[in-house]
Amino acid sequence: MSYETTRMEPSEELSHVITRFFEALRDGDEQAVSNRVSRQPGFERFGTDPDEWWQDGEQATLIWLQQMRELGGGYPWHLVGDVPAFVEGTVGWASLQVEFETPTGPVPYRMTTVLHLEHGEWKIVQSHSAVPSPNVEHGFFLTTSVDQIAESVSASRPDLSGTSAPDGTVTIAFTDIEDSTRLNDFLGDQRWLELLRAHNDVIKVVTADHSGTVVKNQGDGFMLAFPSARRGLHCAQAIELAIAERFRDPGSPVRVRIGIHVGETIREADDFFGHAVSYAARIASSASGGEIVVSSLVHDLLVQTGAFTFGEPRVVELKGIQGSHRVYPVDAGPPTP
Repeated sequence: MSYETTRMEPSEELSHVITRFFEALRDGDEQAVSNRVSRQPGFERFGTDPDEWWQDGEQATLIWLQQMRELGGGYPWHLVGDVPAFVEGTVGWASLQVEFETPTGPVPYRMTTVLHLEHGEWKIVQSHSAVPSPNVEHGFFLTTSVDQIAESVSASRPDLSGTSAPDGTVTIAFTDIEDSTRLNDFLGDQRWLELLRAHNDVIKVVTADHSGTVVKNQGDGFMLAFPSARRGLHCAQAIELAIAERFRDPGSPVRVRIGIHVGETIREADDFFGHAVSYAARIASSASGGEIVVSSLVHDLLVQTGAFTFGEPRVVELKGIQGSHRVYPVDAGPPTP
């Protein structure tokens, strides 16, 4: 059964609406805050404190106004970065990252909002704000990046001999969705899980079609293995094309980034799991959404084949790896047979 996302589009209008709401909370503009909140049934507001859960728009507004007064006439915070916002028909959502000034110094703060149109005006129907804290502080040891997948694989050292080339080399690819945490915040858990299942199905099916192996999958992150660099890069191109087709609505926020490297696993297992795997993960982290990036070794192996179009090299620093490193973006267009 095919899966198709409903139409979601970026909204500059909604970004401005939420930015103004943030500024109203900062400046103590009680009228602007009050006017932006829906009073219809179904409203919810959640905060960091266990008692900060309101299911009535009027009550939540009164709390916002009272908190502004207690803070000296407005929330002492400033915006960090842009305010991404999306709409789907009469419903929209946005997120903010801010720094909250406290007596002990600045504290990072996150806020997401869901709005709908009431008589032509965007009104907030759900708001969630919280101070982020590491999962481990609460007893959850959960993967949050491809780097952590690499660390897990390096520790467990799975047998990749069945995926290696005759010379003992294995091509490693890491993939994930760009800004997946923020996308989860946008969509909410249910819609995010639906999207995640569709995305993961694409990765698994395309990898199998190219004789690759899914070494590990956690959340939206994958580590894949192939017996040749050519096959791995063909698969990466096919993944990008399949993702673009599956999530083909204009403005779709689903953009996958892929990094590829080659290592020798049979004779140099310590170096492979200690360096090659993490190197591939770091290359993936250097890519942008919708982009394939390969190491200079992969480039040198394949450039003479003429089967791929490589972009201009980039010199990057890779987290945890000394020095500067040359990587190459690859055209994600239809692969050459």
